[in-house]
Amino acid sequence: MTIAEPVFFDCEASDLEGYPIEIGWAFTDPETGGVISESHLIRPPAEWPVKDSWDRAAERLHGISFEQLCRGGRPVWEVAQRMNLVLQGRELFSDAPHDEAWLRLLFDAAGFDATFTVRRTDARILISQAAADSGLDEASYARVRAQATELAPRRHRAEADARHLVVLWNIVTRKEF
Repeated sequence: MTIAEPVFFDCEASDLEGYPIEIGWAFTDPETGGVISESHLIRPPAEWPVKDSWDRAAERLHGISFEQLCRGGRPVWEVAQRMNLVLQGRELFSDAPHDEAWLRLLFDAAGFDATFTVRRTDARILISQAAADSGLDEASYARVRAQATELAPRRHRAEADARHLVVLWNIVTRKEF
């Protein structure tokens, strides 16, 4: 499978069985080669019992408080509309199976369909296949992953984690190692 410029996305949630509280995405601008990314805190709609499913351990991991969501989160329809505007016609990949379900919850609550496609291929598999196609052996790919972690560390925040994946993709597919 050849993917020209995939979009990598990530969600943070109230807990693993809970609700999305942040979504972020990243992709490479085909004209400049720069990374374009953004993220949005999601204000829980009234019908989501987020407070009931709030996990303090998850909060410690991502650092987003329930109060922060209520104060600074954007309505679900606004976040979904922004995604449709920016990502229309694109293919999205994530490295966590929960992300697709959380994205579906977001769009269901917004009341409209996504204008992009979420691929079931795990982003890590997509990138490792690209690494193999680029001729990277296991040791070289490990060095490339370490380089991506140095350039764009994972922080358990949606945008940072999506940026990490696109930086890794760019290193592998542009053979910048």
